[in-house]
Amino acid sequence: MNDMAIVRLTLTSEIDGDRQEHQLRGEWFRKGRTVYVRYTENDDNAGEVRTVVRWRDGELHVSRRGIVESEQTFVAGVRRTGKYVSPFARFQMVTDTSLLWMQCGDWMQKDQVQQEGDPDDNPVPVLPMLLEWHYKMYVDEELTGQFKIKLKAETGTN
Repeated sequence: MNDMAIVRLTLTSEIDGDRQEHQLRGEWFRKGRTVYVRYTENDDNAGEVRTVVRWRDGELHVSRRGIVESEQTFVAGVRRTGKYVSPFARFQMVTDTSLLWMQCGDWMQKDQVQQEGDPDDNPVPVLPMLLEWHYKMYVDEELTGQFKIKLKAETGTN
């Protein structure tokens, strides 16, 4: 079963105690138990950057494409290597994730999941959705920041 919706996104980031919140429009879609959120940010310095967030089975992957390109993967309790590329810099970064969870406003029933040919007993995520992850980021083994990110996706046009 595949689902798709235009969503209102609230992206809240706290970096070393400095909190910012952005309201965006994007797309939410699901293929089986994998959830994707896609949105575009426009920055005066970086131009247009397209972001895809993918969640499946406790792993979060965030990729950004535009003048700035990056790949990051998050798994609670695990260090993962990612990359950052811009016209001015290129480096590997390591994320050490301390918290990663997803909450959905509703869950499909087990028999609905099985009707779709998925033998697992795991629930299938639906909207609204809240993702939250906390991590430390290292570049060249040096701590560059502590991050707390929340991404909320809701249906609606506001």
